[in-house]
Amino acid sequence: MPDNTNALRQRIRAIMPQLKIEQLEVNQEGLINEVAIVNRQYVFRFARTVDYARILEVETKILDRIRPWVGIHVPAPTVSSSGCMVYPLLDGQPLSRKMLLGFDESAQNDIAGQLGSFLYRLHTTEITGLDWEIPATRAPVKRQDWIDIWQDVKEKIYPLFLKYQIEWAEDLFHNVLDDPKSSMWEPVLIHGDLAFYHILIDAPNPKITAVIDFGVAGIGDAASDFGCLINIYGEIFVNRMHPSYPRLDEYLPRARFYAQLLELQWVLSGLKTGEAFWFTAHLGGARDIGS
Repeated sequence: MPDNTNALRQRIRAIMPQLKIEQLEVNQEGLINEVAIVNRQYVFRFARTVDYARILEVETKILDRIRPWVGIHVPAPTVSSSGCMVYPLLDGQPLSRKMLLGFDESAQNDIAGQLGSFLYRLHTTEITGLDWEIPATRAPVKRQDWIDIWQDVKEKIYPLFLKYQIEWAEDLFHNVLDDPKSSMWEPVLIHGDLAFYHILIDAPNPKITAVIDFGVAGIGDAASDFGCLINIYGEIFVNRMHPSYPRLDEYLPRARFYAQLLELQWVLSGLKTGEAFWFTAHLGGARDIGS
Protein backbone atom coordinates (compact mmCIF):
# COMPACT_ATOMS: atom_id res chain seq x y z
CA MET A 1 0.00 0.00 0.00
CA PRO A 2 1.23 3.56 -0.69
CA ASP A 3 2.86 5.47 2.15
CA ASN A 4 0.58 8.32 3.19
CA THR A 5 2.17 9.05 6.55
CA ASN A 6 2.16 12.80 5.91
CA ALA A 7 -1.55 12.70 5.11
CA LEU A 8 -2.18 10.82 8.35
CA ARG A 9 -0.22 13.43 10.28
CA GLN A 10 -2.44 16.13 8.83
CA ARG A 11 -5.61 14.23 9.73
CA ILE A 12 -4.35 13.67 13.28
CA ARG A 13 -3.57 17.36 13.70
CA ALA A 14 -7.02 18.28 12.40
CA ILE A 15 -8.64 16.11 15.09
CA MET A 16 -6.27 16.91 17.98
CA PRO A 17 -4.43 20.16 17.08
CA GLN A 18 -2.99 20.44 20.58
CA LEU A 19 -1.26 17.04 20.34
CA LYS A 20 2.48 17.25 19.63
CA ILE A 21 3.41 14.27 17.45
CA GLU A 22 6.78 13.06 18.74
CA GLN A 23 6.44 9.42 17.69
CA LEU A 24 4.18 7.97 15.01
CA GLU A 25 3.67 4.27 14.28
CA VAL A 26 1.56 3.55 11.21
CA ASN A 27 -0.15 0.32 10.17
CA GLN A 28 -1.65 0.66 6.71
CA GLU A 29 -2.20 -3.05 6.13
CA GLY A 30 -5.70 -3.20 7.59
CA LEU A 31 -8.46 -3.87 5.09
CA ILE A 32 -10.99 -1.61 6.83
CA ASN A 33 -8.96 0.98 8.75
CA GLU A 34 -5.62 2.72 8.69
CA VAL A 35 -4.17 2.73 12.20
CA ALA A 36 -1.72 5.20 13.72
CA ILE A 37 -0.31 5.15 17.25
CA VAL A 38 0.88 8.54 18.45
CA ASN A 39 3.51 8.86 21.18
CA ARG A 40 2.55 5.41 22.45
CA GLN A 41 -0.37 7.33 23.95
CA TYR A 42 -3.28 7.43 21.48
CA VAL A 43 -4.61 5.06 18.83
CA PHE A 44 -6.12 6.68 15.74
CA ARG A 45 -8.21 4.51 13.40
CA PHE A 46 -9.31 6.00 10.09
CA ALA A 47 -11.93 4.22 8.00
CA ARG A 48 -10.89 3.62 4.39
CA THR A 49 -14.38 4.16 2.91
CA VAL A 50 -17.74 5.69 3.80
CA ASP A 51 -19.16 2.21 4.40
CA TYR A 52 -16.30 1.39 6.75
CA ALA A 53 -16.95 4.66 8.58
CA ARG A 54 -20.39 3.34 9.47
CA ILE A 55 -18.73 0.22 10.88
CA LEU A 56 -16.64 2.43 13.19
CA GLU A 57 -19.80 4.15 14.41
CA VAL A 58 -21.42 0.82 15.26
CA GLU A 59 -18.23 -0.41 16.90
CA THR A 60 -18.26 2.59 19.23
CA LYS A 61 -21.81 1.76 20.31
CA ILE A 62 -20.89 -1.88 20.90
CA LEU A 63 -17.89 -0.87 23.00
CA ASP A 64 -20.06 1.45 25.10
CA ARG A 65 -22.55 -1.39 25.59
CA ILE A 66 -20.07 -4.03 26.74
CA ARG A 67 -17.49 -1.95 28.60
CA PRO A 68 -19.23 -2.04 32.02
CA TRP A 69 -19.96 -5.74 31.70
CA VAL A 70 -17.10 -7.79 30.25
CA GLY A 71 -14.60 -7.44 33.12
CA ILE A 72 -11.58 -6.71 30.87
CA HIS A 73 -10.56 -3.38 29.38
CA VAL A 74 -11.77 -2.62 25.87
CA PRO A 75 -11.13 0.59 23.88
CA ALA A 76 -12.82 3.70 25.27
CA PRO A 77 -13.03 6.16 22.36
CA THR A 78 -12.60 9.83 23.17
CA VAL A 79 -13.31 10.75 19.55
CA SER A 80 -15.69 8.90 17.25
CA SER A 81 -16.85 10.87 14.24
CA SER A 82 -16.30 11.42 10.53
CA GLY A 83 -14.81 7.98 9.95
CA CYS A 84 -12.32 8.24 12.78
CA MET A 85 -11.97 6.65 16.20
CA VAL A 86 -9.43 7.78 18.79
CA TYR A 87 -8.82 6.04 22.10
CA PRO A 88 -6.05 5.91 24.72
CA LEU A 89 -3.54 3.16 23.99
CA LEU A 90 -4.21 0.11 26.13
CA ASP A 91 -1.29 -1.54 27.89
CA GLY A 92 -0.14 -5.05 27.15
CA GLN A 93 1.61 -7.35 24.72
CA PRO A 94 -0.15 -9.50 22.13
CA LEU A 95 -0.79 -12.96 23.56
CA SER A 96 1.10 -15.10 21.05
CA ARG A 97 0.98 -18.88 21.22
CA LYS A 98 4.71 -18.94 21.99
CA MET A 99 4.15 -16.63 24.94
CA LEU A 100 1.19 -18.69 26.16
CA LEU A 101 3.12 -21.96 26.02
CA GLY A 102 5.96 -20.35 27.95
CA PHE A 103 3.75 -20.14 31.03
CA ASP A 104 3.35 -23.05 33.44
CA GLU A 105 0.11 -25.03 33.64
CA SER A 106 -1.27 -22.97 36.50
CA ALA A 107 -0.74 -19.71 34.63
CA GLN A 108 -2.27 -21.13 31.45
CA ASN A 109 -5.33 -22.18 33.43
CA ASP A 110 -5.56 -18.69 34.88
CA ILE A 111 -5.31 -17.03 31.46
CA ALA A 112 -7.90 -19.43 30.06
CA GLY A 113 -10.19 -18.58 32.95
CA GLN A 114 -9.87 -14.86 32.27
CA LEU A 115 -10.60 -15.32 28.56
CA GLY A 116 -13.45 -17.71 29.25
CA SER A 117 -15.03 -15.27 31.70
CA PHE A 118 -14.64 -12.41 29.23
CA LEU A 119 -16.29 -14.42 26.43
CA TYR A 120 -19.11 -15.62 28.66
CA ARG A 121 -19.88 -12.04 29.68
CA LEU A 122 -19.63 -10.85 26.07
CA HIS A 123 -21.85 -13.64 24.75
CA THR A 124 -24.46 -13.04 27.46
CA THR A 125 -24.58 -9.26 26.96
CA GLU A 126 -28.21 -8.13 26.72
CA ILE A 127 -28.93 -7.40 23.05
CA THR A 128 -32.64 -6.62 23.17
CA GLY A 129 -34.50 -3.46 24.08
CA LEU A 130 -31.90 -1.11 22.60
CA ASP A 131 -32.76 2.07 20.72
CA TRP A 132 -30.38 0.96 17.96
CA GLU A 133 -29.89 -2.36 16.20
CA ILE A 134 -26.76 -4.42 16.68
CA PRO A 135 -25.86 -5.67 13.19
CA ALA A 136 -24.93 -9.21 12.23
CA THR A 137 -21.25 -10.01 12.52
CA ARG A 138 -19.27 -10.05 9.31
CA ALA A 139 -17.70 -13.35 10.37
CA PRO A 140 -19.03 -16.26 8.23
CA VAL A 141 -21.46 -17.84 10.68
CA LYS A 142 -24.53 -18.45 8.51
CA ARG A 143 -25.29 -21.65 6.61
CA GLN A 144 -25.35 -19.71 3.33
CA ASP A 145 -21.90 -18.33 4.16
CA TRP A 146 -20.59 -21.88 4.49
CA ILE A 147 -22.22 -22.95 1.22
CA ASP A 148 -20.79 -19.94 -0.62
CA ILE A 149 -17.28 -20.51 0.77
CA TRP A 150 -17.44 -24.20 -0.11
CA GLN A 151 -18.42 -23.36 -3.69
CA ASP A 152 -15.44 -21.01 -3.94
CA VAL A 153 -13.20 -23.68 -2.44
CA LYS A 154 -14.39 -26.21 -5.01
CA GLU A 155 -13.82 -23.84 -7.92
CA LYS A 156 -10.56 -22.20 -6.86
CA ILE A 157 -8.77 -24.49 -4.40
CA TYR A 158 -9.75 -28.06 -5.30
CA PRO A 159 -7.67 -27.90 -8.51
CA LEU A 160 -4.63 -27.21 -6.28
CA PHE A 161 -5.40 -29.97 -3.77
CA LEU A 162 -4.19 -33.52 -3.52
CA LYS A 163 -6.84 -36.21 -3.21
CA TYR A 164 -6.61 -36.52 0.57
CA GLN A 165 -6.97 -32.73 0.94
CA ILE A 166 -10.17 -32.77 -1.10
CA GLU A 167 -11.48 -35.55 1.15
CA TRP A 168 -10.61 -33.44 4.20
CA ALA A 169 -12.49 -30.42 2.81
CA GLU A 170 -15.49 -32.56 1.83
CA ASP A 171 -15.71 -34.00 5.34
CA LEU A 172 -15.25 -30.56 6.89
CA PHE A 173 -18.24 -29.03 5.08
CA HIS A 174 -20.46 -32.12 5.12
CA ASN A 175 -20.15 -32.37 8.90
CA VAL A 176 -21.88 -29.02 9.34
CA LEU A 177 -24.11 -28.84 6.29
CA ASP A 178 -25.55 -32.34 6.78
CA ASP A 179 -26.39 -31.61 10.42
CA PRO A 180 -29.48 -29.35 10.69
CA LYS A 181 -28.54 -28.46 14.27
CA SER A 182 -25.31 -26.80 13.11
CA SER A 183 -27.14 -23.71 11.85
CA MET A 184 -29.58 -23.52 14.77
CA TRP A 185 -27.26 -21.64 17.10
CA GLU A 186 -28.53 -18.99 19.51
CA PRO A 187 -27.72 -15.45 18.30
CA VAL A 188 -25.41 -13.64 20.72
CA LEU A 189 -22.98 -10.74 20.60
CA ILE A 190 -19.55 -11.99 19.48
CA HIS A 191 -16.14 -10.43 18.85
CA GLY A 192 -15.74 -12.16 15.49
CA ASP A 193 -11.99 -11.64 15.04
CA LEU A 194 -10.09 -12.92 18.06
CA ALA A 195 -6.61 -12.87 16.54
CA PHE A 196 -3.76 -13.14 19.04
CA TYR A 197 -2.82 -9.49 18.46
CA HIS A 198 -6.28 -8.44 19.62
CA ILE A 199 -5.70 -10.04 23.05
CA LEU A 200 -3.27 -8.07 25.21
CA ILE A 201 -1.55 -9.41 28.31
CA ASP A 202 0.65 -8.21 31.13
CA ALA A 203 3.12 -11.09 30.88
CA PRO A 204 4.86 -10.81 34.28
CA ASN A 205 1.62 -11.29 36.22
CA PRO A 206 0.21 -12.92 33.91
CA LYS A 207 -3.04 -11.05 33.38
CA ILE A 208 -5.08 -10.19 30.30
CA THR A 209 -5.15 -6.40 30.20
CA ALA A 210 -7.41 -5.74 27.22
CA VAL A 211 -9.23 -7.08 24.18
CA ILE A 212 -9.24 -4.72 21.19
CA ASP A 213 -10.58 -4.27 17.64
CA PHE A 214 -14.31 -4.99 17.64
CA GLY A 215 -14.71 -4.01 13.99
CA VAL A 216 -16.22 -7.41 13.10
CA ALA A 217 -18.29 -7.64 16.29
CA GLY A 218 -22.02 -8.20 16.00
CA ILE A 219 -24.74 -10.79 16.36
CA GLY A 220 -23.47 -14.26 15.52
CA ASP A 221 -22.48 -17.72 16.69
CA ALA A 222 -20.48 -17.92 19.92
CA ALA A 223 -18.64 -20.94 18.49
CA SER A 224 -16.95 -18.62 15.99
CA ASP A 225 -14.98 -16.90 18.76
CA PHE A 226 -13.85 -20.26 20.12
CA GLY A 227 -12.90 -21.34 16.61
CA CYS A 228 -10.48 -18.40 16.39
CA LEU A 229 -8.93 -19.39 19.70
CA ILE A 230 -8.58 -23.04 18.66
CA ASN A 231 -6.85 -21.95 15.47
CA ILE A 232 -4.35 -19.84 17.42
CA TYR A 233 -3.82 -21.67 20.71
CA GLY A 234 -5.26 -25.15 20.19
CA GLU A 235 -8.18 -27.04 21.67
CA ILE A 236 -6.24 -28.12 24.75
CA PHE A 237 -6.08 -24.47 25.80
CA VAL A 238 -9.72 -23.78 24.96
CA ASN A 239 -10.76 -26.79 27.05
CA ARG A 240 -9.18 -25.05 30.04
CA MET A 241 -12.08 -22.56 29.82
CA HIS A 242 -14.69 -25.07 30.96
CA PRO A 243 -14.78 -23.80 34.58
CA SER A 244 -15.38 -20.20 33.47
CA TYR A 245 -17.66 -20.81 30.46
CA PRO A 246 -20.77 -22.91 31.10
CA ARG A 247 -21.94 -25.20 28.27
CA LEU A 248 -18.66 -24.83 26.38
CA ASP A 249 -18.97 -28.40 25.07
CA GLU A 250 -22.03 -27.40 23.04
CA TYR A 251 -19.93 -25.00 20.96
CA LEU A 252 -16.83 -27.10 20.36
CA PRO A 253 -18.02 -29.10 17.29
CA ARG A 254 -18.76 -25.91 15.35
CA ALA A 255 -15.69 -24.22 16.80
CA ARG A 256 -13.52 -26.95 15.25
CA PHE A 257 -15.19 -26.27 11.92
CA TYR A 258 -14.58 -22.51 12.16
CA ALA A 259 -10.95 -23.08 13.15
CA GLN A 260 -10.29 -25.01 9.94
CA LEU A 261 -12.52 -22.81 7.79
CA LEU A 262 -10.20 -19.89 8.55
CA GLU A 263 -7.34 -21.57 6.70
CA LEU A 264 -9.45 -22.00 3.57
CA GLN A 265 -10.62 -18.39 3.77
CA TRP A 266 -7.02 -17.18 3.87
CA VAL A 267 -6.13 -19.19 0.77
CA LEU A 268 -9.19 -17.79 -1.02
CA SER A 269 -8.08 -14.27 -0.03
CA GLY A 270 -4.66 -14.92 -1.51
CA LEU A 271 -6.12 -16.18 -4.78
CA LYS A 272 -8.52 -13.23 -4.95
CA THR A 273 -6.04 -10.46 -4.13
CA GLY A 274 -2.84 -11.95 -5.50
CA GLU A 275 -1.14 -11.13 -2.18
CA ALA A 276 1.06 -14.09 -1.32
CA PHE A 277 1.15 -13.54 2.45
CA TRP A 278 -2.41 -14.94 2.72
CA PHE A 279 -1.10 -18.35 1.61
CA THR A 280 1.16 -18.55 4.66
CA ALA A 281 -1.15 -16.88 7.18
CA HIS A 282 -2.05 -20.23 8.77
CA LEU A 283 1.54 -21.34 9.36
CA GLY A 284 2.65 -21.47 12.98
CA GLY A 285 -0.83 -21.96 14.40
CA ALA A 286 -2.01 -24.73 16.70
CA ARG A 287 -2.77 -28.23 15.46
CA ASP A 288 -4.47 -29.93 18.40
CA ILE A 289 -8.04 -29.92 17.08
CA GLY A 290 -10.28 -32.64 18.53
CA SER A 291 -12.96 -34.61 16.75
